[in-house]
Formats: sequence, structure tokens, C-alpha cells
Amino acid sequence: MQCDPARRLERLKDADSSALGQQIRHRALSGDFEWVAQFGAEVVRQAADEGEDGSVHFFLLDRVQTTLAAVPGAQSLGALMRVPVSLWPGGAAQVTAERRLAQLVAEGHRAEDIAAVVYGEKPGIAVSHEFKACLLQELVLEGVPVAEYPVLRSFGEALVNEEHPLAVLPLHLLPAERGLRRPPQAPHDWTWALPPATVAKHSDQPELQVSPQMRRRSAEVDPVETTVAEVAEAMGAAVRHWREQSNGLVAAQEFWSVAAVSPDDFAAVFERLPLTPWPQEEAPARLHPASSDRVLQVLLTAAVRGPAYGPGLYGAYGRLAAWRSLGGLVGAPADALIAHTAALVEQTHWFIADPSSDWFCQVIWDLAVAALRPGGQEIAVLAATDTD
Repeated sequence: MQCDPARRLERLKDADSSALGQQIRHRALSGDFEWVAQFGAEVVRQAADEGEDGSVHFFLLDRVQTTLAAVPGAQSLGALMRVPVSLWPGGAAQVTAERRLAQLVAEGHRAEDIAAVVYGEKPGIAVSHEFKACLLQELVLEGVPVAEYPVLRSFGEALVNEEHPLAVLPLHLLPAERGLRRPPQAPHDWTWALPPATVAKHSDQPELQVSPQMRRRSAEVDPVETTVAEVAEAMGAAVRHWREQSNGLVAAQEFWSVAAVSPDDFAAVFERLPLTPWPQEEAPARLHPASSDRVLQVLLTAAVRGPAYGPGLYGAYGRLAAWRSLGGLVGAPADALIAHTAALVEQTHWFIADPSSDWFCQVIWDLAVAALRPGGQEIAVLAATDTD
């Protein structure tokens, strides 16, 4: 027997939240997507009428969205697109909700259904332009060949024409993003994102040991700090929300040397740098070589995931922030195309340092990467930490 969602919500709003979740899931799995969509709309309406932003309404809307996003199919997707995105339309809450929902949809639904339902202007579907822009980039991160879908390709071209912030990102994964590609035979729940604790740990490469020969060969190298505020800001783009929304600290520094630094001797030079996270009176940082795709993965994970307090940037704007950080680290011009930055990324020698000094909070939000730029005369170091 069908039950009016408003009456169902009235009866269950004081019940155990797990019972509500089970009811929503049962309806969705039985194919009653319209009921779930109406239920979600009723949740938003009641929250607005009551002037509340309590956890019950938030939980209910979240459960409706995550449930419909996890059930593939044009009907479930259409129902999801008819549910209001946020309890609080407009402002920061709406922005975060749209970015999050775009990630959920890209992870849970087929590209052909997304193209038809979201971008095909199906009747009754009224999603924002910004949501579509985020969803397009989330599909790229899922490895979808966007260019093979005319409606997706056309939307991407429209973003370029209107100079949307996300339009600078390619509609395909770049060679430096190879670490984001799903491996053959990967399990269903595979993700390119590193667990939060893994971001704080060192590279999977062995620690570089500094020998007397390395110190002797690099003795003439005398780097001086040349940090430019604008470049430092760009370097920290992937972790800016750690500082702005939470308790995060970010240190971004640049150095220049008359004599070029050999990649083989970089560790000996690195231990002499006047780095904010590693005061000279403390033990030198332990350093590990890293591939460019590993560094990108670390930066992207840091951008996508939330800090100790506040939301993350999610995939679309996380990818944009990661590339801005990479651009600053490799010394690319501020207006450089991503393709130019990507070429410099592949020419750069990369290292990851252990967050072992007292500057780092050493919870799970720590990272430290170093770049020996092409030519060997310029070094860039980015470190960040956060705590609850």
C-alpha cells in the first residue's frame, strides 16, 4: 500500500534514525523511487517551514540522496534530480551540497544515464548549471570518456566559451594523472583517493640516505629563499581549506641556487634548507623519492577530503586546486595552460618528506612534498598540517 511521504515523515520523525534509513532503502531497492523523491522534498519543505537545521532533517536528506545515488538507472537518477539539493538554498551550504552530490552521482550512475537525464534536459529535471559543471569533471575523474558523449562534449565546450573556472581542466585524464586510472580487475569499491592516514605517511619508496660523498658533491650549492607570495598561495591551493576552515597550517617556500642541484644529491641539499616545518635545531627531515603521479594523488586527496573541520572541495574543484598547487610547485606562470603545467610536472624531480617534526600535528592531516624544478636551480617545498 502506498503511503503519503508527508504522513510517513510525521509518524517517523521522532523514531530511531536507523528505522528511517531502512524505510528509505527498502523503498529505493523495491523501485519506488518516486516515493523516495517525494519523501526527500517533504524533508526539505518541513525544515524550511519549521526554520530548523537540525540533525534529523539533515540525516534524512542525506540518506535519500546517498540511497538514490547508489541505485543505478535512469529512473532512480531522475528521482534524485527532483530532490532539492540542500536544506539551505543559496550560499556556502548550497555550494558544498552540489559538489558532494555531483561526486555521488558520478560514482553511482552510468555515464549514458547521466548524459540523458542530467544534460539531456529531461522534463521535470531542473539542476543548476554549476552542478552540471562539477558533475562533468567528476565523470572525468571516474575515467569516463566524456568526449564520446556529444551532449557532455557540447556542455564542456560551453564552459570554455563562458570562461567557467573548471573549463581550464581537460575533459580527459592527463599522463600525470595515471595514478587515478582504475587498474584492470580492480574491485568495485576501488578508489584513487588515499586514506587520510596514508597522506600523512611517507612515500612508498625507501628513505634517501645522505652520505658524506653527497654532502661533498653538493658543498657549492648554497640555496637562498626567494619565496613570492603569489606563488606560495598557488602552491597551497590544495590545502587552503585546511587553514581557512579548520586549524590548519600551511608552509610554502621557494629557493634558488647559482649551482644546479643534482637529483642524486638533493637529500643533502634539502637537509640544509631553512624550512619552516623543520627548524635547524631539529633533526633533518627524512626524505623519499616520489613519482609525479604519486604527488598529484596526495595533493588531490588532500583537496578532495575535508580537513579536521569543514568540508573538502570534492572532485571537480579538488582537481582544479591540485593542479594549481602543482603549477606553483613547478614554477609555471599563473596563466599557464594545464597542458604546460603537466609537461613541467613530468620534468620535475619529486620527493615526499616524513611529517616528523614538532611543527606537524601528526594526527592524519599532514603532508610535505618537495620539487626540484627542471634545470636544478630552483626548489619548492609545500608542507601542511591540521588537527581537531
